[in-house]
Order: sequence, then structure tokens, then C-alpha cells
Amino acid sequence: MDLIFSDIHADINGLETILKIAFSADFENKYGKISRIINLGDLMERGTGPAQVLRKMSELGKSYKMISVMGNHDEGFLYKKEISGSSDASVLAHQALSTQDLEFFNLNKDGTYGDQFIVDKKSKLFCVHGGPINPDKITKNGEDPWLYQRTWQRLSDQDSEFYSYFGYHYKPSSAFREVGEHFDNFVILCGHQHIEAAIKQEGDRITNIWSFDHQLERISSHSLKKREFLIEKTANYLFRMGLGGPQGHHTGGFARPHFAVMQDDPRKLIMFTVNVDR
Repeated sequence: MDLIFSDIHADINGLETILKIAFSADFENKYGKISRIINLGDLMERGTGPAQVLRKMSELGKSYKMISVMGNHDEGFLYKKEISGSSDASVLAHQALSTQDLEFFNLNKDGTYGDQFIVDKKSKLFCVHGGPINPDKITKNGEDPWLYQRTWQRLSDQDSEFYSYFGYHYKPSSAFREVGEHFDNFVILCGHQHIEAAIKQEGDRITNIWSFDHQLERISSHSLKKREFLIEKTANYLFRMGLGGPQGHHTGGFARPHFAVMQDDPRKLIMFTVNVDR
């Protein structure tokens, strides 16, 4: 079973909360044993625990299979491109990172870091931080080419695609068409926008299957909001994860950690929101 999260944003408490729940005996008895971890990017910036987060991820990588993709904040820090939203305390914590801390991000031969996307053909998963569109296929009319990259792409809330200083906004139809070049009956997993989403494609029909209805349960001293999505073998899906690490998110303390698991037989994605009690 896959454990999936995105946008930890240097929040070690958020990450530890997710891990405490997902690896608890109660959770394992109910949902199954975690065998792989999928990180959808943005481990860095905004929070104040980047060293602890990177060390924990490196530790997990020694015990579990892992898929990990780059986020725009990861790239921003590593390539020294400033992105707003980090406090002075966060900036200082990131400046104190050692070369050893940053070894979690693989240095490629071309001088870039990590992977902007990873395709798992066996599981038919396309894992990406923002969106799957090949930037070379986009007609560019914006000033900054970086904002067209997969780490910056974001689901459009309009019936159009456009560039803004928040990135390139793409329609679900474009995402399904792009990933359809790799395989059929697939699942796209992304994050970036900090808000959960669930979209289904059957033939030419694309449907928003997100529901505000949820179930409540209690595991490992935490109450959880849960939403389940059965993954049918004849359809394609796009699931966007919510915010994993709320520490540096400026919402007056209302943000909560989010994560998901993907089960097999039957194949199902279960998305959780953590209401931290203590």
C-alpha cells in the first residue's frame, strides 16, 4: 500500500503526525501495511524544520520504496530563486542546511536536481507536483519560462488555460491527454495548490468526483476526516493532495495535515484530513 503526501513545507510536526498515524498498529489493522512512500514535492520552505524533514525522508528511504518528485519550492531553494511566503525563521533554518542535509535531492548530470515527474508503468501512476503537461508543448506568452514547468503548473478553475505569476493553469482534459500518451486507465497524483481535488475521465466525459461529505474516525489519538474513491479499471483519474505541512501556511492556524493511501484489490484511494487533538 502506498502512503502519499505533498507540500510538507519544512514542517517536521506535520510530517511526524502523518507518519505516526499511517504507521500505527490501528491504521495498519484497518487499512493495511505501508510498503511505499510517494512524496509529491515541496519538502522545502515556509516551515522551520527543513533539516529534520530531509533527515526523516532520507531515513524513510532506507526502509521503504520511495517515489519523490521536485516541487517549485524545492527548486526555488536549490536554484536560489526567491519565492514569497517564508518567515525570517524559515529563511534562517534553510540557510543553516548542510551539504549532507541536501543529499536527499539527487544531483543530475546536467546540474539540475531530482525529477519533475515520475511514471510508474506497473501501477499506472503519473506522479508530479503541479501538472503533467510537457512545457515544450505550451505556447508561451509569459515572462518567466520557469512558471511553465511541471513544478509550477496548476489546475485551472476556469474553462481555459492561461499563464499568471502563480504558474501555468491547465485544464483536466489537457492533463488526461498528456498522460494518455504513456498508458490507459491511469492515475495522476499531484499537489501544489494545497487543496484536495478528485477528477475522473471516462471516454470523453470528465467529471468532478470530489465530495464534501466525509466519514469521521479516530486513530492513534487523532480524529480523521476520510474520503474514499474506488478506482475503476476502465477510467482515468486525477487526484490532488492537500497541504501536508501546515506550519508555515498563513491561515490563522486552521490548516491541518493531509495525506492519502492507495490500496489494491480493490484499488482505492483514501484521502485523510487530520484534526490534531493533541
